[in-house]
Amino acid sequence: MIIINSLNEIKNFDKSIVTIGKFDGIHKGHEVLIKKVVECSKKEKLVSIVFTFKNSPVSYFSNIITEEIITEMEKMNKLKSLNVDIVIDIPFGKDMANISAEDFVKNILVDKLKVKKLIIGHDFAFAKNREGTASVLKVLGQKYGFVVDIVEPIVIKNIRVSSTYVKDLIYAGRVAEIKDYLGRNYTIEGKVIHAKQLGRTIGFPTANLQPQGNLIIPKRGIYATKVHIGKEVYMGATNIGYNPTVNGDKISVETNILEFNKDIYGKTIKLEFLERIRDEKKFKDLNELKIQLKMDTNYIYKKYICKSS
Repeated sequence: MIIINSLNEIKNFDKSIVTIGKFDGIHKGHEVLIKKVVECSKKEKLVSIVFTFKNSPVSYFSNIITEEIITEMEKMNKLKSLNVDIVIDIPFGKDMANISAEDFVKNILVDKLKVKKLIIGHDFAFAKNREGTASVLKVLGQKYGFVVDIVEPIVIKNIRVSSTYVKDLIYAGRVAEIKDYLGRNYTIEGKVIHAKQLGRTIGFPTANLQPQGNLIIPKRGIYATKVHIGKEVYMGATNIGYNPTVNGDKISVETNILEFNKDIYGKTIKLEFLERIRDEKKFKDLNELKIQLKMDTNYIYKKYICKSS
């Protein structure tokens, strides 16, 4: 897969099939669309191109950094796994915000990418004032000699799959439902950093994670997680919150990794969220906290580690 990070790097390609979008999270709806692009490219002997953006157009217009479902690297890896030929991955900035739909079509899609087919989602719109709707693109397609194919929304359990819905599930802590729509469990990745090391004093040492980039942090609470450390995978009890029992004042992501006792400070690990077990709670003392943590880990042992016994 070739990745292009600037419009200036785009050279004249052979005939292509293109899709355009932010593809935040690359959920099941996105996968259906991208797989169709790849399948059509092979059948019609076209180059498959995903035209996407490093940042959300919303973040550009609002001047606020939006929280994401996956990192930029994860996004590229996912597109590679879907067998896309070329990804044009550029920042969304002034040029993209001000270009007209026809100028984008003529100058980029037609002149540079030699587009023969454009596949888009049913609610797609782009260019200045979001004037590049499906109906406008069909007219431009007739004018410039390419076909526009509209992919209808994917509905699962009576819910239209969207990045917004997946984000809402993460914010609500409903991580057990995410796989239905995202196609995989929600994960966050980051380095293990030093913290107060209070858990060690009560027999529950934790790895304190500093999440990468601007990934969404799930709702405060205790979660059952899979912990990926290199090629090894462990189960963990992850606490997201402020540690109210010891008057914590900063949100943290701390994981008690079960059946694990190694120094991993400075290492990058990945947490895969399986379910939310309970709310974060302030206990009257450390002993009461210790009893609850034992209950949490026992629950995870029984459900995820000793489930066959």
